[in-house]
Amino acid sequence: MEKFLFRLFNGPIWRTFLLMGLFGGLSAYASYNLLMLFIANVAFISNYGVMAVKEGGLLQFLQLVLYGYLSIAFYVLFKGCLYGILGRVSKH
Repeated sequence: MEKFLFRLFNGPIWRTFLLMGLFGGLSAYASYNLLMLFIANVAFISNYGVMAVKEGGLLQFLQLVLYGYLSIAFYVLFKGCLYGILGRVSKH
């Protein structure tokens, strides 16, 4: 995994730049409106209690948590690409 990430962040600068854009877009897409969905889900569960859990409120909450972690993973990959590019630019 370490070799893969090294090649990803320190490969050809054009590829790293394209991947940085891809990961930035994926991070934005994954986190789009995530906070509002969390608030709505918590309000649904708190208002309807056990009935909300039976209707899938808890499952949806867990999916939102996983979606949040996915967004963070894409952001970390974005930042890795950014630092890889900046590290090469600063050497020149």
